[in-house]
Amino acid sequence: MQNRLLEAIQQDRAPHAILISGPEGSGRRELARRCAALFCLGEDAPERLNGCPNYYEIGEGTVKVDDIRTLLSSAAMQGFNGGQRAFVFVNAQRMSAQIQNTLLKTLEEPHSETMLILTGNEFGLLPTIRSRCVIERLGAGSIEETARALVLEGIPPQESRIFAGLADGILSRARAYATEEARSFRAEALGILERAIFEYAPFSEAAELVTILGAEPEPDEPQDEEPKASSGRKKKRGDLQRALNLIDIYIGIFQDALNEKLMAQAVRNSDQGMLIDRIATHFTTARIQGIIEMLSSSQRKLNAGASVYLTLDSALAKLYAHA
Repeated sequence: MQNRLLEAIQQDRAPHAILISGPEGSGRRELARRCAALFCLGEDAPERLNGCPNYYEIGEGTVKVDDIRTLLSSAAMQGFNGGQRAFVFVNAQRMSAQIQNTLLKTLEEPHSETMLILTGNEFGLLPTIRSRCVIERLGAGSIEETARALVLEGIPPQESRIFAGLADGILSRARAYATEEARSFRAEALGILERAIFEYAPFSEAAELVTILGAEPEPDEPQDEEPKASSGRKKKRGDLQRALNLIDIYIGIFQDALNEKLMAQAVRNSDQGMLIDRIATHFTTARIQGIIEMLSSSQRKLNAGASVYLTLDSALAKLYAHA
């Protein structure tokens, strides 16, 4: 697949919008730079992009909508010395819904000498963005192949199909989803989500789910540590990775609800049809997009060092308020 994409660019048959999707470490950025080098320079030499006036890479730091507007206005112009221009958006799933909608106009009306390349997790992007890109998936087999592999490892066929879909066809991730610990975590997380939307904000239940024992308290976050009842007792604290996983599950459910409303593509959480239908019926498209952005913002805050408990409390309160 990679070779076909690179050959298409080399032979001037390249799409003007490409999404390179895959897990961390799958080579998304490296392939994006190779595509950009072929498009801008005419050769597979990404090391020559440094200092190239027709190459732009965005997304390492905080991205503001005004910066994107300024950048995209230049995308409609001819490149330096009449050359072709490439714009690479790293970890595009972290862009806000506002920025993604700003990017959409350029994707709909691309300049003939401009290529837009997005990298990241495709399910963190709006369906309207994904639908306008040729998607290159790295590190993934077909969902059917992955499901068959899981069946051979003793997992029932229906469950194998669910885990393969959740993992986007990546066998190692599907195996991780199939573990008892991951199944239990996901089931509890989904129960908390349903209660947060339709009943009450279950702060204590979410806190308990992301709490681990025996770790040192987070730096500068005394609020994430529970007081010890007696000397020698293990400390409890909110675990960052568990909190990120929790929010990932919630984003996936709302993304499926959005896809259902827009009839964009099949849902990933194929075992949660009733919850997805309920959300799709209960919320408008704009409200679902707003919730996805709110949850993505919560992940960004956590990655920046925010309190696990306070960030989750805020997200749950906003979910309940949205309902």
